[in-house]
Amino acid sequence: MKENIEELYPNPADRPIPMRRQLAYAFNELASNPIYTLTLSFLTFFYTDVLGMNAALVGVIVLVSKVFDGVSDLWAGNLIDHTHTKAGSARPWILRSAVLLAVSYVLLFTVPDCGTVGKAVYIFVTYNFAMTVAFTILNCAINAMPVYMSNHSASRASAYSIRMIFAGVVQMVVSLVCLNIVDAMGGGQRGWILMSAVFATISLVVLVIVYFGTRETVTELQKNEENVPFADAIRAVLKNKYWFLVLGMILVIVFHQVSALTVGVYYAKYILFDEKLAGSLVTYHHVGAGVGMLAMPFILKRNIAKKKAVVIAAWCMIAGSVTALLRSDGIFLILSLALRGCGFGVVNSLYYGMLADSVDYGEWKTGIRSAAVTTSAGSVGQKLGAGLGTALLGVAMSAAGYDGLAATQTAAAIGVIRFIFVVFPIVLYAALLVLMHFYDLDTQLPEIKRALERRAGEGDE
Repeated sequence: MKENIEELYPNPADRPIPMRRQLAYAFNELASNPIYTLTLSFLTFFYTDVLGMNAALVGVIVLVSKVFDGVSDLWAGNLIDHTHTKAGSARPWILRSAVLLAVSYVLLFTVPDCGTVGKAVYIFVTYNFAMTVAFTILNCAINAMPVYMSNHSASRASAYSIRMIFAGVVQMVVSLVCLNIVDAMGGGQRGWILMSAVFATISLVVLVIVYFGTRETVTELQKNEENVPFADAIRAVLKNKYWFLVLGMILVIVFHQVSALTVGVYYAKYILFDEKLAGSLVTYHHVGAGVGMLAMPFILKRNIAKKKAVVIAAWCMIAGSVTALLRSDGIFLILSLALRGCGFGVVNSLYYGMLADSVDYGEWKTGIRSAAVTTSAGSVGQKLGAGLGTALLGVAMSAAGYDGLAATQTAAAIGVIRFIFVVFPIVLYAALLVLMHFYDLDTQLPEIKRALERRAGEGDE
């Protein structure tokens, strides 16, 4: 079998990524996904209901931080594109960011009791250290890795898909056990700190395993990227219409997560009257997401166009939201979250592969190949979406009179929570359909790849 692969693909960079390396690559989610899940689903709740911070103030801090965070992704992408070592371009940064990420886990929750202003400053600094620096470097390296591991498009899509399956499982487990670990550790802020220390230790060990379990083979392209100035790489990305379309798609998906998962904690506490049911809501969502992700091998094997798969997923999510409009508790709530989760699972598994395809389009259109800067749209979209979503949520709840330390909430605050959890997602999924109306890279990609091969052949002569 090995001989057949070598005969079929004489250039190692064109060979499919071996399954063992795809699994090692996906394993990184055990390190990076918990901090993403904690900041997306629980950190705002920790700041408002444990520390007593004003929801609007927290939202503004997160939003301003996400602006820095989103810009830093482009910087980190350029840094990775200009890294050329024996270990590769993206892979070294997995190891270099391991300690930073582990420290970040704990710093997020060790907020000192130093007054509202002091807490706000500490939250801003530690949030940016965690997300703008540590998580950004790691996530940009991880997002770019498959592009450096192989030129084989289906293989890259498979690696991203397996990674998203890992991500869904990890996110579901973290959401289920987070509050239970906090209680087991004694509750209060101390419980949150000890919980974060557990995840920090796991992340440090996992990233070392990922580093030694992966390889980069696309070395010729690294040489071509070496002398591309950052400004030129940015200009090339800004000419890449598919980069913007996938960025918009990612923003929709992250807004979906804010409405279903971040707001889900509040929905469980104030509408279902049990905050620990938040884990159950995430489970219903992620079981559906698991079904969507498990459909990916079928989608890839049948060569179903990515655009078509996303459109079907968007209609599935719309069906889920309509179900919740009929009734937002009991079996209707479970079915709603499962349908929304199923669509999310498909889209979440596809967009990194679509970003990788946009790298080829960008090189064809501009002559500049900047893999990490281009794939950084994944992180930019995640962070800007989370920041905007959290800020809007905080402002809306604060305007409605929400107080995290109050025994009961105003009817207006309850109404805002219900609206964002049940009604607003329909707008998001309709936007996803609009974005896909303009996406036609699936049909263009084969000819683009042939053109790039001809261009490379002419350059070798």
